[in-house]
Amino acid sequence: MPERYAFTWTTMVSSHTRVGDMSSARILFDEKKERSIATWNTMIDGYARLGNVESAEELLNHPPTKDIISWTTMIDCYSLNKKSGKAIAVFNDMRMNGELVLLEFSN
Repeated sequence: MPERYAFTWTTMVSSHTRVGDMSSARILFDEKKERSIATWNTMIDGYARLGNVESAEELLNHPPTKDIISWTTMIDCYSLNKKSGKAIAVFNDMRMNGELVLLEFSN
């Protein structure tokens, strides 16, 4: 049942972020002490959609773990907000942390 509870909690947070109500989303996020990575990513995406790069950055730097979605959401945030240099830096950080393996194809 805890997995369903985490899913439900993330869905509630996501509902608020989708309509741009980051204040309510943040209240729910802060209430839940044991957050899933999906909840963290939902909050990062919500702030990114509203152009609140600083809050998205803050969240990216604090989850217990990051996954490929965390990294790509932040890259998208920077891209949407015309911060291409930072998007490239996050991409490089993602590669350095082993989240992305570039494949080489030969003929």
